Amino acid sequence: MCIRVYTERMKLVKIRRVGNSNVISIPRVHEVLGFGPGVPVVVTPLPSGELRVLPASRVRQMIREYGRRVIAEDRRALQILEDHDRGKS
Repeated sequence: MCIRVYTERMKLVKIRRVGNSNVISIPRVHEVLGFGPGVPVVVTPLPSGELRVLPASRVRQMIREYGRRVIAEDRRALQILEDHDRGKS
C-alpha cells in the first residue's frame, strides 16, 4: 500500500511574539490569493483546533452568496412572510 503525501504547497512557518500578539508570516506567494500587506483578514477557530484565515472581502462575498442561495431556495416562504407583514394574509 502506498500513501502519497503532497507537501509541495505547504511551508512550515513559526509563530513569533510581537508585543502582546502571536504572529504568523504568510509567504509572499500567497499574495495572489488576497493575503497582501494591509489586507484585513478574519481569523476563525474551528472545532478541530485549526484556524481559518480568510480575507475580509471574501467573507463578505460568501455571506452575499449564502443569502442569495437561501432566498432562492425559500422564495415561497419569504413571500408568505412579506405578505403577512404587509397585512395581505
